[in-house]
Amino acid sequence: MDPRTFLSALYRAAVSSVEPGRLVAEAISRRGNAVVVRSVSDPGRREFVFVPRRVVLLSVGKAAVAMAAAAHRALGTRVDDSLVIAPAGSPQEELPSGCRYLPAAHPVPDERSLAAGREALSLATGLDPEDLLLVQLSGGGSSLMALPADTISLADKARTVSLLSAAGAPIADINVVRGALSRVKGGRLAAAARAADVVTLVLSDLGDAGWHLVASAPTLGAPPSARDASAILEGYRLMSLVPPPVRHYLFSSRGESAPHDSGQRWSVLLGDIRTALEGSRREAQRLGADVRVIPELLAGEARSASRRLAVAGACAGNLVRRAGVPQRRLVTLFGGETTVTVKGKGSGGRNRELALATAFHIDGVRGAHVLVAGTDGVDNTPDAAGAFVDDTTLARASVLGLDAPTALDDNDSGPFFAALGDAFAPGPTGTNVGDVAFVLAPGGESLPALARLEEEGIPLPDRI
Repeated sequence: MDPRTFLSALYRAAVSSVEPGRLVAEAISRRGNAVVVRSVSDPGRREFVFVPRRVVLLSVGKAAVAMAAAAHRALGTRVDDSLVIAPAGSPQEELPSGCRYLPAAHPVPDERSLAAGREALSLATGLDPEDLLLVQLSGGGSSLMALPADTISLADKARTVSLLSAAGAPIADINVVRGALSRVKGGRLAAAARAADVVTLVLSDLGDAGWHLVASAPTLGAPPSARDASAILEGYRLMSLVPPPVRHYLFSSRGESAPHDSGQRWSVLLGDIRTALEGSRREAQRLGADVRVIPELLAGEARSASRRLAVAGACAGNLVRRAGVPQRRLVTLFGGETTVTVKGKGSGGRNRELALATAFHIDGVRGAHVLVAGTDGVDNTPDAAGAFVDDTTLARASVLGLDAPTALDDNDSGPFFAALGDAFAPGPTGTNVGDVAFVLAPGGESLPALARLEEEGIPLPDRI
């Protein structure tokens, strides 16, 4: 099996292990008139049993359709009403005829996102104390369901979030600001449900940032305060750049108390990036490879994270060489989500930028192969899931007249990999738990530059 086929197989295994329908089926079931929810990620497998008057389902995110379809299969006629909010173009064939489907925009919210936010808020406010609101959240929900505070326009809020993203703010900080400026995010949707019970099932794309922040946590945790949001914006020196209505709202709301809900609240993590990495680990072993899973998740600037991928390949190569046994493939698995501080005018995305930055480190190191990709399969545009790089990437680019340093400086990795034919574009996977990076170490006689890093302290290239 050639290296790219091998790395692609690990990617498919990662995606399969976080297939939303299977995870939901493991978590919820019907026992007579009762609804049973299991804590699938908890070794103790705790159960929560509800016997509500009505069951109302709300599914939001990139995996919303698959999750909702699985919930309907598990609960059957016990579901009295359901609303699914998913990216426009999501397949709807699995949904039952009585399920309401609202397409919305991702990654930038639009009027459809506003309509979805209004419908979700109406669903929650229409509940009685004897009802159960079953909420299913997955990545992408923040833009799909948007309803800013009364005095803030969608454009004002989107501008504020875009400023934070461009500044390289992590998702946790962005979600605090989103929640403070919203009527449905940051626990406010659960507060709107008042005395009704709320159970939330989460397919997390946030890694160690906290699965309670997925989709900006509409039913999880306490609503963030205007003071918290202001501190974040001021920390990134953005307060003077955000639209005036946002500044005015945050200033005028600093003394207000958060809304309060009186019903019972439970939440269950269905799966996350570590679940996906476990799937890849099992597949790598099945294919006869030695495998290491790095417990520390990728985070921070993509260019900085690229050094970790290169060093991992070097250390893995050294382990193989020192073992003195017939060398099998040794692959190192990473998960997480990097950020990109946008300074250029190109297009690309964090995964392709991480891949391009890594190419500089492994240039000419014979036998090194890397795949970086998002588990959603698209990363906002069809060809942006990720890219392959290897020891020949920069040399092949030069032959084609492609300027790799300029592409990196301009944040223009998209056209670079498209022209090179190394873009990885599996298409929408129906799930989303973050990004994966697989480093296939060079072996045997092909260890020269990287293999000495660990023991001799040879620095990585400083170009990036």
